[in-house]
Amino acid sequence: MHINCFSITFWFNIFKSHQEIIDKLQNFFQNEYDRYNFLNITDDFFAPVITAVNNSKRTNLTISQINLQYNMDKVEWQDFSKFKEKALGLFELLTDNGIELLHTAIFINGEFVSEDILKKISKNTLNKSLINKDLVDINLKLGKIHEDLFYKIIAILNKKQINIPEERDELGRLTPIPLISWYNAHIDTELGDVSYEINDKYSFDNTKNYHTTEFYLNKMLYILENNFHNDIDNLLKKGVF
Repeated sequence: MHINCFSITFWFNIFKSHQEIIDKLQNFFQNEYDRYNFLNITDDFFAPVITAVNNSKRTNLTISQINLQYNMDKVEWQDFSKFKEKALGLFELLTDNGIELLHTAIFINGEFVSEDILKKISKNTLNKSLINKDLVDINLKLGKIHEDLFYKIIAILNKKQINIPEERDELGRLTPIPLISWYNAHIDTELGDVSYEINDKYSFDNTKNYHTTEFYLNKMLYILENNFHNDIDNLLKKGVF
């Protein structure tokens, strides 16, 4: 399976004094990032106030008033150790600056090539009455409680890489793809898209005064690193989750 990205999001109480951690973030990444953008604080808690993209545009960092998200894109599976190191470093940076982390979500996205992707996904996961020649798309999402601590979530869907002939109108303007018929289109590749997440929102919702600790963060990282491939294989091959 080809891995597209690793991502972690830390959620915390409303925090507006971001300036005090900028220098520490810059030292932490040691020139990995070449640009910080500062946006005005608004009433929209989700609006980023700090964004950064590294030189190769493989990683990015976004901080809003209530969360910090760190992404590593264009990765291979062996990059997970580096991602884990960064995730633990960011946890330490935030908590050392008095930011209590309410809960955390860690996410992996990947894809695999399969000519019979619909059959591969549906064979062991759907009721047989739903599987027929008219089935063209599947978007399957499953979530479960794991170890009475975490939510583990898997989403699998089919994708197509399609070659659509370019069309222009009488004035030479390019026709937008949604307005082009697929009659002469060609499917280059069929893919299975996999998203895998582990988060401790379950503990946050069910435990008074819960917050993410280094112990729980390490436990979630361990689950992703050791369960990801087996969980996907078991779901597709055995219908077990």
